[in-house]
Amino acid sequence: MGKYTDVNGAEFTDEDLERWAAQAESSAGYEGEHLGPAVPGRPISVGAQARPFTLRLDAARRAKLADAARSRNTTPSQVMRDLIDSL
Repeated sequence: MGKYTDVNGAEFTDEDLERWAAQAESSAGYEGEHLGPAVPGRPISVGAQARPFTLRLDAARRAKLADAARSRNTTPSQVMRDLIDSL
C-alpha cells in the first residue's frame, strides 16, 4: 500500500484513493457539509467590484511570476494582488 503526501502536507494512502474514487463514481456523489451548491463560472475572490487587469510580460518575467506562485502554493494573480497590497 502506497503512502502519499499532498502539496499541503496531508498524508493519504491507496485505500483513501479507492474510497474517494468509489464516492465520486457513485450516484450519491460527495455529501460534505462544507460544500455549498455548485455555481457556474469563476468565483469572485476579491469582491463584486473587481475588474480584470491585463499585464504583458516577457517569457523571463512570466517564468519568475510562475515560480513565485508555485513556491507559495498560490496563483500568479494572487502573487500580484499580494504585491500590490504590500505597496
